[in-house]
Amino acid sequence: KLNPGIEAPLTRILDQVKSVLDKTQEDPNTAIKISFQTEDGGQDVRVLMSLTSQLAGLPFSWNFHCLPAEQHMGSEHLTLPLMAMVSELSRRQRELFQVIQAKDKQIDDYKGQGAKVSRKHIETTKFVETAFEMSMMTSQGFEDQMRNFELDTFNSRGQDLYRQIMTKHAWVHSPTKGMKSDDDSLLDDMSSSEDKKRSTGDSWGNSRLPPSLQQSRSPNKTPSPNKTPSSAKTSNNATPESSPVKGHDSELLRRQALERRLEEEEAKKMEKARKKKKIAF
Repeated sequence: KLNPGIEAPLTRILDQVKSVLDKTQEDPNTAIKISFQTEDGGQDVRVLMSLTSQLAGLPFSWNFHCLPAEQHMGSEHLTLPLMAMVSELSRRQRELFQVIQAKDKQIDDYKGQGAKVSRKHIETTKFVETAFEMSMMTSQGFEDQMRNFELDTFNSRGQDLYRQIMTKHAWVHSPTKGMKSDDDSLLDDMSSSEDKKRSTGDSWGNSRLPPSLQQSRSPNKTPSPNKTPSSAKTSNNATPESSPVKGHDSELLRRQALERRLEEEEAKKMEKARKKKKIAF
């Protein structure tokens, strides 16, 4: 409803929304407006965030209708990640202290061999962890940080750490069994029917397949762990019907051809839409 003259794949729309959020301060054509809405006598409070920009020279608008999140969602996406970030920062601090202490030992060894600092102002004192923590507690920077901590919590480094935490947490808790069957079911869902007449552009499966599927997409590198090199040579003359590996490769090629055909049809539709817009202008 907000963009009746724009037709684009979902991934392109999401990339546009992300770019608007990333470069709002740099691009004068982009803007973000936040407003509050109340319903049911003030019981239902909503936050409306409106994004305005340009996509391929056309006005582009996107609205986020935000509702209060449930407790488990806030815990999963905010509380637990923040706890993990504090834990990881403490671990990295301990690692950094160990590196500094090792550097001090290395400097002491150099001095024991008669080495001297050429410039006096770059000479440092030996690092003491307790003295460092006491100086941080009484520093002016600590006081300033407590006054403006909400501005620096999720700066670029904080965002990178949050992304690392969420990625590592998903990888650690990912299931390790049955991955092959899940990948096969995902591939079957991608091409459920050959007579599909409509495409929504590049799907998540086309460009972001799991690693196991990306490895198996190459028909020339099909793994065959149960065969010796000699038996693999003799099986090259087998027909697709008698060789399950060949049959699986032919099925992958058929599905890839189907995906390419759907992408070409979508490209033709988008080209027709562009021509109609030019005629209208």
